[in-house]
Amino acid sequence: MNLSDAVAKARQILDEERAAPTVHYEPAVPAPVMNPAAGLVRALGERGRHPRTVQEDPGKFVFRSANFDLLCAILEQVPEKDRADLFAAVLSRTEVRGAYRHRTGDILGAGKWENCASELPLVAEFLVRRGEKKLFIAALGKAAPSPGLTLLLMQLEEMIALNFTVFTDEEYGLIGTAMKGLQAAVADLRKVARPASTIESNTVHNTCLELPKVCEGVSEAARKAAFLYLKGSLSAGVNLEINQDKNAVRTFLEKLGFAPLLIQSLDEAERLYRTGATPFDLKSSLGHLRSFLEQLHLQACAAVHKKLGGQPPAKWGEALKYLLDNAVLTKPEELFAAQFYTLMSDSGVHPLITEREYARLMRNMSVEYGLLLLTKLDKRGLKIT
Repeated sequence: MNLSDAVAKARQILDEERAAPTVHYEPAVPAPVMNPAAGLVRALGERGRHPRTVQEDPGKFVFRSANFDLLCAILEQVPEKDRADLFAAVLSRTEVRGAYRHRTGDILGAGKWENCASELPLVAEFLVRRGEKKLFIAALGKAAPSPGLTLLLMQLEEMIALNFTVFTDEEYGLIGTAMKGLQAAVADLRKVARPASTIESNTVHNTCLELPKVCEGVSEAARKAAFLYLKGSLSAGVNLEINQDKNAVRTFLEKLGFAPLLIQSLDEAERLYRTGATPFDLKSSLGHLRSFLEQLHLQACAAVHKKLGGQPPAKWGEALKYLLDNAVLTKPEELFAAQFYTLMSDSGVHPLITEREYARLMRNMSVEYGLLLLTKLDKRGLKIT
């Protein structure tokens, strides 16, 4: 797909998002299994409250959006050299004061976030989750104050509150700086903003009332998230890097065109690991991890075959040899993968039950090894679609 067509299609999707928003978070655990005492429903109900409670376990919630998936589908069809321009075109929406619509005709309530809808929350999620976080943070300082910006910042606050490992400790410092710049810009606008009898004047007035509170909420969420990174680095038994790397694995799987079922398998393994009340749950988790490992290699071979040819493998052992022969894996890496797969099978899948120590080890190693393999594929430009 050429850049012009991609930008035009992206604009259609963003226009539809403004008319009918699709961005939302939901519990990673299905409702029938969810423990009400865990506070998941309460955490989702905090939207509009500042500051939000930053969840220490970022694996409890997952992001969903039909239009996000469509933007990703467009991105995958754009040549690598044009992707920066596509991101820039999507991001340019943040500089437009009219990137929102009023849901109601209430004149006095014009500009209030609950009376508006915007595509900018989708823009935020798309840029952040497709690896353009620094570009997105830099754009915050140029964003036009509007109800759309209010909704974008509320989405950012929700992103931090529910999936805080999506940003790094360093990036949280940049977010805090960006919020100070926005607060200064809004303070200048607020000096001339007055409520009146028109939608336009009340929109400016209510935007100036709400934006500072949201900026403060994002700043506090960023501060709390940075603290949780510190806490994690000093606490035994907590590994926030694993959660962050798992997010990176998801991003690569989407970027390189792997089947959605592979992501679902990884998510199900994670759900069973986190909620596993019995050793049987942990055994099921490792079964999904082993399937993930098998399919990761077989689909990686499909990406290699698309570019380099040869005889595509159909089994686990053949997949390892194929990746070795095509220099995707080194010999030590191929040996490690083979031995890891054997260890997972012998200690986790074949026995009747699985101990949590084994489950934690296999889960963490699957994430880190998966990230290694996907990074190597990405650097060589090997993708399925």
